[in-house]
Amino acid sequence: MNGKPPAWKIIAAFAALYVIWGTTYLAIGMMVRTIPPYLGAGSRFLAAGTLLYAFLRVRGAAKPTRRQWGWAALAGFLLLVGGNGSIVWAQKTVPSGITSIIVATEPLWIVLVSWLLFRGGRPTLLEGAGILGGLAGMVFLIGPSLFAHGSEIDPFGASLLIFATISWAFGSMVSRHADLPDSAPMAMSMEMAAAGAAMLLLALPKGDWAAFSPSTVSPVSVMGWLYLIVFGSWIGFVAFFFVMRHCRPSRAATYAYVNPVIAVFLGWLAAGEPLTARTLVSAAVILASVAIVVTFSPKG
Repeated sequence: MNGKPPAWKIIAAFAALYVIWGTTYLAIGMMVRTIPPYLGAGSRFLAAGTLLYAFLRVRGAAKPTRRQWGWAALAGFLLLVGGNGSIVWAQKTVPSGITSIIVATEPLWIVLVSWLLFRGGRPTLLEGAGILGGLAGMVFLIGPSLFAHGSEIDPFGASLLIFATISWAFGSMVSRHADLPDSAPMAMSMEMAAAGAAMLLLALPKGDWAAFSPSTVSPVSVMGWLYLIVFGSWIGFVAFFFVMRHCRPSRAATYAYVNPVIAVFLGWLAAGEPLTARTLVSAAVILASVAIVVTFSPKG
């Protein structure tokens, strides 16, 4: 790591995470309308990763080592296949706003994973309260759906989202500690390319290739796919990787405050997703819990 970057770069990276990642939930919902989830996400990441990698190499970036490619593949699998891939799959049945609220618990998992596996320090009493509060809010949001017939939240989709947040937490910490190129764009291009290839392979047994027909792909899905490449991948993921490399994990995770607000509003405005009292209460509890965890995390 080459020292602390200028403040304006950190501010710009956070701004990208706050705004852009809040809109990607709607874009994912647009993409999976007519493009199978793993096929859409895999082609998105493979295209974004290989194009960015080629651009950086032409600009003179150093060639990564085999060891760095190995770490990039592991981090990419956890972040993008287990994390983002599960989110994309879940959004076939779970509204974008609900998805963003469940995914907002990622900082809670990051604190736990950092403590249990990466020597990140034991959570304080307030952090522990925040973690429990966030989990309680999530149970309140999706719990009734586990027992109600024809419920508003698909239980399998909700389970996928919980798995996605845990996988993302592991991937975030691996990206922070692994032997990867100092250049955030180069490291992220490698992770995206490796994860995209893996996702396209996983799309075979999942049946995405068999279900895909180019003639049925709508312009809306194409727009969502392109938006995810340019904004979600090239700008958003590179910004996330940059922030994870230069800020504490709990500070880097503050995007979880803003993303659900943007996602819920856009889902209601553009996709007609309902805003129920349970959704709003759960969102308030989860975001307040995340705020406690981030605010009262130990310095360092």
